[in-house]
Amino acid sequence: MKYLTVVWLMLISAPQAWAHINIGQITGNTMGTTYTIQLRLEDSNATKSEIKASVEQELERVNDALSVFRVDSEISSLNDNDTGVAIPVSKYLWDVLQIAQSISAQTDGALDVTLAPLIEFWGFGVKDRDLQHKNRGQLELARSKTGMTGFSLDPSSDSVTKAIRGLEINPSAVAKGYGVDCIAKLLDGLGVEHYLVEIGGELRTRGAGVKGRYWQVAVTRPEKFSLEIQALIKLQEMSLATSGSYVNFIDSGDRRLSHIIDPTSGLPVQTSVISVTVLHPQCAVADGFATAMMILSVERSIQIANKLELPVMIIEQTDSGLQTHYSDSIHRYITQ
Repeated sequence: MKYLTVVWLMLISAPQAWAHINIGQITGNTMGTTYTIQLRLEDSNATKSEIKASVEQELERVNDALSVFRVDSEISSLNDNDTGVAIPVSKYLWDVLQIAQSISAQTDGALDVTLAPLIEFWGFGVKDRDLQHKNRGQLELARSKTGMTGFSLDPSSDSVTKAIRGLEINPSAVAKGYGVDCIAKLLDGLGVEHYLVEIGGELRTRGAGVKGRYWQVAVTRPEKFSLEIQALIKLQEMSLATSGSYVNFIDSGDRRLSHIIDPTSGLPVQTSVISVTVLHPQCAVADGFATAMMILSVERSIQIANKLELPVMIIEQTDSGLQTHYSDSIHRYITQ
């Protein structure tokens, strides 16, 4: 979604090496950004055009379920419904809400997908930005319509019930990663054993890339338009997601407002953390944790990451420059 930070990545490979293996590339647009798939075509009986058509169809289903920018999407319909009504939902929406609930519980509530009223208030949502006619009373009204306890999931009927009037869910902190997972599952079903799927910088890999090596990605320094490599990471059967405050923000007077909202205050997050990179087998999970850890302190994020054995890299802006923090389990993935 447009208010999510894009991860700047480069695939590390020698161009001439691609000639020795039948690697294909599929690209397109989705979720307000772009997607890229690199895959070994010989794994599947489907042609490149058939795979692309299947990918486009699956992404359309994901958007139909999760896009807050579509007035007829499933999430928009859920948001329009009143409280106390059990609304059956698709597997797409159910999965995303369940993942969000789990990550929220593990991050002291830092991940909150009910912040749609606050996202709109600060001008990062669907409506046109208008910060000139906002006041504290309007902010508090928006805050009163949020909270992860404001909805419940019933696994017996795959339904969602809202408990707070005016509560609106915006699943964008997990949606791109979930879209990546859906495409990975699709490729698995088509027999593709070697691929890298990327949507707006969130990615997932399987098998190997060029010359049978692990897929490698370069995470660039957390500076807008930077191409300087911060870390080179090897991935096998693993996903990577990054969130940051250095790309998507607005300047309002003498303040720079991040697109990431702190659930405890309702304000754009004010933190020394400028980038969080998370690895996990599921891209949606990596995506959600990366967003949550932009809100938590560095110490708390590393504590959570080590408890969960979650590979995490956090970049902090200090008075002496950029400082990088690592969880215990990420070191084996970093090659540079």
